[in-house]
Amino acid sequence: MAQETAFEAQLSTTCFAHEAGSRLWLRRLWGLTCGYDGDDVGPPRARGLGVLVCDRGRFEGDRLQLAEAKSGSNMLSFVWDIAGELEWRSTWTLSPDTAIWRRTDVLRNAGPEPIILHRCLARFPFSPAHYEVYSQRSSWCNENQGRWQSLDHGSIHLYCRGGRTTQGSTPYLVLRDPELRTAVAFHVLPRGNWVMKVSTCVAGGDSLPFAIVELGLSDEGLALELPAGAELDLPDILVQYLPQGQPELGAPKLHHYLGTSPTTRRSRSLPVVYNTWFDVFEFLDPDRLRRQLTTAAELGCEVFAVDAGWYGAGTGSWGHKVGDWRENPDTAFRGEMAAFADEVRAAGLGFGLWMEPERNHPTAPAVQAHPDWFLPGADGYCYPDLANPNAYGHIRSEMSRLVEAYGLAWMKVDFNFELGDDAAELSSYYRQWYRLLDDLHSTYPNVVFEGCASGGMRSDLNTVSHFDCHFLSDTVHPVDVLRIRQGAWLRLPPGKLGAWIVLRSVGATIPSYGSPLNEAPESLVTPCGAIWKEAVTSGVDFAARVALPGMLGLSGDIAGLPQPARERLQHHITFWKRWRHLIANAAGHLLSPVHAKTEETGWAALQLQDPGSDTSLVFVYRLDDGTRRRWFPLQELRADGAYLVRNEDPADGEGAVFSGKQLVSDGLAVELAERYSSAVFVVTPEPVTPAS
Repeated sequence: MAQETAFEAQLSTTCFAHEAGSRLWLRRLWGLTCGYDGDDVGPPRARGLGVLVCDRGRFEGDRLQLAEAKSGSNMLSFVWDIAGELEWRSTWTLSPDTAIWRRTDVLRNAGPEPIILHRCLARFPFSPAHYEVYSQRSSWCNENQGRWQSLDHGSIHLYCRGGRTTQGSTPYLVLRDPELRTAVAFHVLPRGNWVMKVSTCVAGGDSLPFAIVELGLSDEGLALELPAGAELDLPDILVQYLPQGQPELGAPKLHHYLGTSPTTRRSRSLPVVYNTWFDVFEFLDPDRLRRQLTTAAELGCEVFAVDAGWYGAGTGSWGHKVGDWRENPDTAFRGEMAAFADEVRAAGLGFGLWMEPERNHPTAPAVQAHPDWFLPGADGYCYPDLANPNAYGHIRSEMSRLVEAYGLAWMKVDFNFELGDDAAELSSYYRQWYRLLDDLHSTYPNVVFEGCASGGMRSDLNTVSHFDCHFLSDTVHPVDVLRIRQGAWLRLPPGKLGAWIVLRSVGATIPSYGSPLNEAPESLVTPCGAIWKEAVTSGVDFAARVALPGMLGLSGDIAGLPQPARERLQHHITFWKRWRHLIANAAGHLLSPVHAKTEETGWAALQLQDPGSDTSLVFVYRLDDGTRRRWFPLQELRADGAYLVRNEDPADGEGAVFSGKQLVSDGLAVELAERYSSAVFVVTPEPVTPAS
């Protein structure tokens, strides 16, 4: 007779069944029925909680022999014995407040000989039913673009290659029963390349298929040798309950979980950074940069970061000089960048620098002198063999040298290529890469280390946790940023995601309808994507407010902006500084549906809520939409409480007081007179009784 162990959590139940000395399985997971109507029967590939393939054979279902099982408060742990040689320990820890399970799996070779591992995936089998799957495609300047698909037959296969963990897909998948409106979200925290598969399996004459979710370390080319006595830490997996089956409603609980998890690097309040890239890209002219520095200081920026173009010998492309992190003596600062860094500090800002430590051109001095320290990557580049102590020491030394030689307050760490094929699917490489990042954080705790990977091509939960912040996307078009941010909030913490305000003046060259050209205002433009090949006009308020709900940066020709635009930028920067601690640590509520980047119609609204003070910031955007007014129900306010709602723009006056019930049920009314306009509201609890 099977013993059932149940773990109760908010709004739903997860139940395990344990047959002593034999097996353990899931009956229900966050309201979805597992196995075959909760029983561990059916074909082997639709049973059990894992599958392993190695040079000893394939192990799943009854071939995974339960050796140990124990449970405690909000915890379950069990061990499978595999052929008397391998031990697979799986530990499940529940966060009741956020309705998230964290599954941690470790594989140990307990035998006397090495074992070659080809697959080791967590498995979650669900009973025959109609299912839908939500996943996100992700490519350069098109990150986090999600859609639903029906799971009628076949499979949906998500994966990454070359260590670019969010290129192609993101490690996030939702399985939903549309009739029950019940859904489970899966998050993989990669340790190298990853895979997520959801496949169908028809058995026993049923017309509807099982849905089998398998996920973890990529098995595409896996041939990992596990020596006797060695252990392999598999990627952690988060299994999240989604209220009403909606990914948007699960986002704030995920953010709260990530903000309180002991395994996540704490978010900290970051400085406002100006980055040189969108001024004139890699063509760095010190006199021009001094003008940008003066304006950055006037606006309230706190770091001035020099992007690519400062390093390497000769006059070739910046991409062909990576790996040579000596100052270029012939261009840019001509060997005098340390003096410019002193000028930056004299202006009251910290100095920052761009670097791409993992990508090395074959002509780089270190590659020429020590080819055995490097491995072949994509497009003719190579990357450091971090398992080699000499290679690890070289990269660590170069990054440290730059921090110390230039007194860095900020280092932007980029990643613009794919690593090579690897029998361990880069799991060993990433273990060392994360160790290096943590080592640098420990040595230089006051330096901000920003992650970037051609924008967001490596913005997974594990990588983001090893940086202070991560760039959202290389596209800086405001609507692109807004849509990409919406998709990112489903799986990442808002305060760790960075975006820039990028503007340039084109003078009084664009006439206003109904006025002669000599009366035209000075127009501002922003890039349509990641370069200035195409641009569109943009209001400074709209561009700024899209960038505010995260790590804030600026780029472009700020020195060339007209005085009114500078004053508005200064206003927005001052506002962001006032609320940066809340922004860094807040849970984010998506008050409008997540849409694709190509959707420029409608309205969008975001709510950042301080988990400790019941205070919220609400960001509202009217896009290419004909309506002037919308209502947005706010989230997680006390129904019996009173709240002061104030527009952050001083022209709004003192604001008004509403009950929490009004704001949650009726919503916050927002009127915006123009298309592509925006507003930000501060919502704070009030001790007074609201007017009826």
